[in-house]
Amino acid sequence: MKRFIEWIKSFMSPKADGETKREIISLNIKNIYYVSLVVGIVQTVSLIFFIIFNTNSSGDGFFVKAVIRVGLSIVLCAVGFFVAGKLKKSSDAITKHTTAVKVFIGSFVVLLITWSMFVSVSNYVNNQQLLTFYTVELLAVMFVKLNPAFSTTIILGSYTINYLILTLGFGGGRINLYNYLMLGVLSVAGALLNYRLTVNYISEKNKANMLNESLEIIANHDSITRLQNRYALNQHVPDYIGQDICIAMGDINSFKAVNDTFGHRAGDDVLKTFADILLEFFSKECVYRYGGDEFLIIQSDIELEAFLDKLSLVNKRFSATKVEGVTTGLGCSFGCVRTCPVDTADLFDQLTKADKKLYEEKQKINQNRI
Repeated sequence: MKRFIEWIKSFMSPKADGETKREIISLNIKNIYYVSLVVGIVQTVSLIFFIIFNTNSSGDGFFVKAVIRVGLSIVLCAVGFFVAGKLKKSSDAITKHTTAVKVFIGSFVVLLITWSMFVSVSNYVNNQQLLTFYTVELLAVMFVKLNPAFSTTIILGSYTINYLILTLGFGGGRINLYNYLMLGVLSVAGALLNYRLTVNYISEKNKANMLNESLEIIANHDSITRLQNRYALNQHVPDYIGQDICIAMGDINSFKAVNDTFGHRAGDDVLKTFADILLEFFSKECVYRYGGDEFLIIQSDIELEAFLDKLSLVNKRFSATKVEGVTTGLGCSFGCVRTCPVDTADLFDQLTKADKKLYEEKQKINQNRI
């Protein structure tokens, strides 16, 4: 019994995080917008035809009441259409005014159901079916995903009030209680199931999106430095074609000796430190770990002299940095070019030129040591 009660609680109130709830609210706003538009157009066309074909009866009470009933539905649809349209266009309305948006959704549903009850009473008095009431309840179940407690209260409450008004107020006798009760129960079950399925769908979709984003980050970034890798560079190649860019190919001086002397863990710490310093002077979109201890920097809209000044600051900053477990001095070298590649092949030719200039710079450093 306890498990059954827990299952009922879980079914009535499925767990949903904040993002899922916001998406449900956004979905409700869109549904109200489009349903109001379609129903409003249908009701307006119906009203026009009704007036045209009943011009001779424009003075009697039935005609006036029918026009009022349909006119009220058009007004409600117009309000739903314009308010939902404003909310749909505002990207931060749901986040900043969540409670107000939820009040609008709930109020719109309550008003629509109340209108359907008013129409149903009028139809019942004239020996007509309760089709409007049932249709509105169906629209609420199908297109609006309401909190289970709220939807249960509204649906059962509306069925109960509508039944009491029709039976106690107008003599009753024409409503099959069993069928009416079953429709109410099925409406509640449909609303709960609709909400639960929507929550599950959005939750699973968000989890899949997060997983895809994580996999994309892993695929495009180096695991040690967290910088972009060569795969990411291949993705960004089209962004550089036809652009004035400065390219720097750099590496860490005597990095092999650091690994051999102090171990690969210390070497990884040096790589991380160098990457962090690069990100102090260049945006993360500009910097790539090209391989081993080689790093690539590509920046647009900058003169070569200013680019070289930034690289000089990187070198000074790195040379003055101490890495735990590494007792030798640190330094770095760069080979630079400024270019405007015309195609992919040209871009990689320029990378090769920057690499050659790096090699030449390393040769000068080694000669000065001798």
